[in-house]
Amino acid sequence: MLTASLLVACGGIPDARQLADRHGLLLEQVTGGPFVLPILVQPGLTPGRPLHIYLEGDGRPWLQRERAPNPTGRGTIALELMLADPQPALLLGRPCYHQQGIPVPPCEPGLWTEGRYSEPVLDALAVALQQLLAAYQPTSLVLVGYSGGGVLALLLAQQQTLPTTVVTVVSNLDTAAWTEYHRHLPLRDSLNPTLDIAPGTAFRQVHFAGGLDPVVPPATTARYRERHPDAEYHLLPGFDHSCCWVSEWPELLASVLGADH
Repeated sequence: MLTASLLVACGGIPDARQLADRHGLLLEQVTGGPFVLPILVQPGLTPGRPLHIYLEGDGRPWLQRERAPNPTGRGTIALELMLADPQPALLLGRPCYHQQGIPVPPCEPGLWTEGRYSEPVLDALAVALQQLLAAYQPTSLVLVGYSGGGVLALLLAQQQTLPTTVVTVVSNLDTAAWTEYHRHLPLRDSLNPTLDIAPGTAFRQVHFAGGLDPVVPPATTARYRERHPDAEYHLLPGFDHSCCWVSEWPELLASVLGADH
């Protein structure tokens, strides 16, 4: 009965193959340490130009008070942002996300609950990212992270020597303040950008927030903004955690990167 209930809980969650088929994308796989990460690539992406890489949010790490058997959410906003990007781009899957059914070892629930931004997760993404950079030989890198994906994008950017811009969308930049606000369990096995990213980064930072966002209220990122006054912050009063980023994305992206980037 337990197995049956877990399978029901995972029902309707799109895996990487389903997403690729649904949107006409190329599905590739990259090994990041012990994990195999899915890569969803827009046709037309070619080497030798700026590379836009998108990172999805946290999905649904918890089901009420139980750890979710599969952390992939039914929403795919980072993927939708990628599809709205005027430039061909790709989505780098997070460890244990977008798998069919219940993820198998080395995946375990700690990697999408307390350790969702942990060093093992970051190391896997970093190894995969280096393989992508070697394959595409980009002139510059743009890491776009939606919600919790923005936390990982910031942490990844610290390791890059290529000219890099991080663009976050409604991201919990101070994970301690965010968990305290929602009275969630502390992310004790995770890194926190507010504490683990030193001021004066070598990469450019652009952060979008929604004035109506109940998931990541702008007040929860105040300490990060104080530590990084040189970053760019854009508060959109009528936006929340999901509306209206996808529909406005081409214009928002052009406003911070330029129309030809």
